[in-house]
Amino acid sequence: MLRRAGMRVGVLALEPVSFWQAGARLEASVEEGIVVVRGTIPTIPKGALPGDRAIARSVARRAVRLYDEMMEAQARPRAGHQAGHRSGRVAPAGPIGPPQVVHAHSVFAGLHVGALAARHWGVGLVLTEHRPSSLQRARAGWRYRALSRDMRDVVVRTSVSTPFSRRLEEHWGQGAWEDIALPVPREHFSIPRRPSGGALAFCHVSHLDANKNAPQTLEAFARARRILTAAGHQEPSLTVVGGQEAEVASLRGRARALGIERSTVLTGRVTHQEAARRMAAADVLILASGVEAGGTVLAEAQALGCLCVATPTWAGRFMVERTGGIVLPERSLSSDEALVAELAHALVEAGQGLAGEAPRWSAEQIRRRARERFSEEAFVAASRAIYERTAQVRAGGLRARAGV
Repeated sequence: MLRRAGMRVGVLALEPVSFWQAGARLEASVEEGIVVVRGTIPTIPKGALPGDRAIARSVARRAVRLYDEMMEAQARPRAGHQAGHRSGRVAPAGPIGPPQVVHAHSVFAGLHVGALAARHWGVGLVLTEHRPSSLQRARAGWRYRALSRDMRDVVVRTSVSTPFSRRLEEHWGQGAWEDIALPVPREHFSIPRRPSGGALAFCHVSHLDANKNAPQTLEAFARARRILTAAGHQEPSLTVVGGQEAEVASLRGRARALGIERSTVLTGRVTHQEAARRMAAADVLILASGVEAGGTVLAEAQALGCLCVATPTWAGRFMVERTGGIVLPERSLSSDEALVAELAHALVEAGQGLAGEAPRWSAEQIRRRARERFSEEAFVAASRAIYERTAQVRAGGLRARAGV
């Protein structure tokens, strides 16, 4: 995505794994014009002993050297085009010279790798946290102190939602965190929607793990279905996309017990393209997660013109505006009973709001706003602004130290 927009991109993909799973070998390749170095970082369970940072930096040091070798090999045919490296502007695509910005993803262990890489190349560091697990680390002990040390090197800190950023500020105590909305593939905006009118179609897309509250979603749909049909609406349907055979079988039994088996389709695991097609055929996406940091599916659904009904997770509150759906009240996460009651109420509200000649929401309106927030163009513009700001701050720091 960034490379298509004209940026020069490289990847260090170093996965933290248990000691007995780690391998010493690093592998480098060029994939669609992008230099990629892959490997693993052995980690100490739960940070019980010091050493995570030293181990990660040791692997990262080897990785950046291998990356440099790959870049040198790529750059030889284009020698002499190095001008503007420290100008504060992000370079155009092409394998010329070292990076101007390092972007680390996730605090552990991406921050350790990113901090070493940024120092190795003498450039600014950006950090994006995607996972709420970084907030579960005790603010004491070896691991937190090591991460805090490298956190001081970060120029711009971001997360995938505003509420998440506020919590990260409290937890790490090293300045502001910004947010950047997760992007949606360009093709989602052009997938045809089903014709308007007809019976209301609900959809849920997830792996069906316990956090997604799929059984409660079925129960809420059953209640909403009774209310809507009693009010004269055509009988609505629910499509549940995703999950392994065991989860699907369990939900199928639950749907039968609720008397909604004829109104419910459970697809099991499907391709990403098929999941998008299913959402484009629905009016409403339901995501009743207990915890959700980013909620990419909420952005994808809106890009496909779906109204979203979501729990008040960080992602729900960030991704779903009033023009794009309904966010349940905080009490919905207090118990299963509260979740079912509030979700059923919201599904009825959604059904009523989409009905009639002057609906409260329209697919066109939802899709238009999604393009403004979640399109590749919006993501690239936001990323470019962050990278150029980081490069300028770093260049300014270098000039200050040099006495210029």
